[in-house]
Amino acid sequence: MEQPNSFLPLLIVVSLAFIVPFILSRFRRVRPPIVVGEIIAGILVGRSGLGWVAGHDPVLDLLAEFGFVFLMFLAGMEIDFSNLGALNNSKRSNHPGWGHRLRGPVPLAGLSFGITLALSLAASLGLTRLGLVQDPWMMALILSTTSLGVVVPVLKEQGLSSGRFGQTLLVAALIADFVTMLLITVVVAALSRGLTLDILLISLLFVAFLLMYRFGMFFFNQLTVVRRAMDELSHTPAQIKVRAAFTMMLLFVGLAEVLGTEIILGAFLAGAIVSLLSTPEDADLIHQLEAVGFGFFIPIFFIMVGVDFNLPALLASPQALLLLPLLLLAAIVVKLVSALLLRLNFTWREALAGGVLLSARLSLIIAASAIGMRVGVISESVNTAIILVAIVTVITAPLLFNQLMPRRRPQEERPIIVVGATSLGLQVADQLQAHQEPVVVMDSDEGRLERARRRGLKTVLTHPDRDDPRAAPYYEAARTLVCTYADTRLNYRICRLARTTYGLNHVVAYVTDPNAISRFEQLGVTPMNEAVDRAALLVLLARNPDVYTLLTRTDDDKEVSEVVVRNQRCAGKLLSQIDLPGDLLVVALRRNGELVIPHGDTRLEYGDRLTLVGSIECIESVRRFLAGLEDRA
Repeated sequence: MEQPNSFLPLLIVVSLAFIVPFILSRFRRVRPPIVVGEIIAGILVGRSGLGWVAGHDPVLDLLAEFGFVFLMFLAGMEIDFSNLGALNNSKRSNHPGWGHRLRGPVPLAGLSFGITLALSLAASLGLTRLGLVQDPWMMALILSTTSLGVVVPVLKEQGLSSGRFGQTLLVAALIADFVTMLLITVVVAALSRGLTLDILLISLLFVAFLLMYRFGMFFFNQLTVVRRAMDELSHTPAQIKVRAAFTMMLLFVGLAEVLGTEIILGAFLAGAIVSLLSTPEDADLIHQLEAVGFGFFIPIFFIMVGVDFNLPALLASPQALLLLPLLLLAAIVVKLVSALLLRLNFTWREALAGGVLLSARLSLIIAASAIGMRVGVISESVNTAIILVAIVTVITAPLLFNQLMPRRRPQEERPIIVVGATSLGLQVADQLQAHQEPVVVMDSDEGRLERARRRGLKTVLTHPDRDDPRAAPYYEAARTLVCTYADTRLNYRICRLARTTYGLNHVVAYVTDPNAISRFEQLGVTPMNEAVDRAALLVLLARNPDVYTLLTRTDDDKEVSEVVVRNQRCAGKLLSQIDLPGDLLVVALRRNGELVIPHGDTRLEYGDRLTLVGSIECIESVRRFLAGLEDRA
């Protein structure tokens, strides 16, 4: 007879978490998300399958609850506040009209979600009148969810995450996740205690969020002694940064429990604080937390969702069987209709594709349904129907999106925009072209552009600090923008347009005023100032003259270049297994912000950035191969 605290059920669940990724890796053409495989595995061994794992094992229940909390914590860490802050600056555009402001990613995504929420409420009220749903408010929020964890990797895979279209979808998914989570907390509080002033206690979580952020910025980032101690202890068995992150998470989860609010909001806010306080040097911390979460706790949560999946309850309920197709239809329609608003900025095809991708649901809809079951407004049969809707949408939505949206050109083939056909701008464009980079020069002066054309440069006549339709296709296709005007204010307006309206990730600006450097950095722009940077250049010349020559000379066939691994055939292979020319050297590898010294036994991953030294011809050949543009024997 099985003991109450037996570890056998845990062994079964952990074994499934280990086996599922191997099984799914065999699916080449259509590969469902791992969490879907985990849910299906849980169904097979749970109450609707073989019954090997009980639905209320105390050890598994605790670990699954912690996995649920950890999932929301990592969701909060997904927020890129620097990028979101830059996008939000689009409200201060050069166009005073509300129509131009509405077309920015943040207001457009916010209005789209408002329409989604209204349509979801209308659909929920209709389902309530049919007697299929008990509480329309909770069901409306369930229908309003999306999956940021699905939207982000799909956009990255298609090369769309850095453009205006991708940024709009990312912001829309973020708003849907956060606002839905907040409203679920309010609705559950109202259902549990009624419409009393106790609901205002939720605001104390946000007060704690602001106070902790201020304290963390001062204590962890501004106190040099503390920062140095944290860095030292993070590379010892103490792993102090990991401990600090767990403490932060449990602090906000405990505070949420004390205030009587949903713990998902507390966990999400804790993750957001960690994201705000993190610096580029903390990339290891994020990887470690993801390894702990997705390696152990989160799979247990999703497998237990499958274990508790009650298929007999669904089959025994005619109402739930009728609800399932109606719920699936409503889940898709509310996103497609609200996505029609995207037509203000994009084509009908893009608007439809955006609605399809945003209709994917996964983590939050399952979490919301579980909360609804706990407060008694969702039955087991309805919960089963909701889980099936999540499984169907998360598999079909990315497939349909990929069919509707063609894969974007590899980053290596996209042009670099040089703004300003000034003396400096033409020198920059000439050197980029000498390095065989595709270059486009933009300026508002036809005379300066004529000089650029005589040098063999491609030009665009436009006002670069305005959202000009003549320049839009080039902004959309660009991988980098270099702003070369001597006017700091003009450069800032141009960089803000590139970052906020078009979502360009890599923007470089010539900044003559050292006091303005911080403004550009807050915008996510890389500033170059002669007074600040010339010392670094002189040091480079003094210490490494050959490196400086290699980087700057264009009159020989030697080159230093960065190449991104986009070829799936190379992912997972050792560097020594890649057929590279003999006169080419891999000198560095950057992965998720971390610099790695490569060796023959270094295993490549998709998205790695390799720094290569060699002849221009060899580098170009390897660039095309690693980008997946050509095969090599």
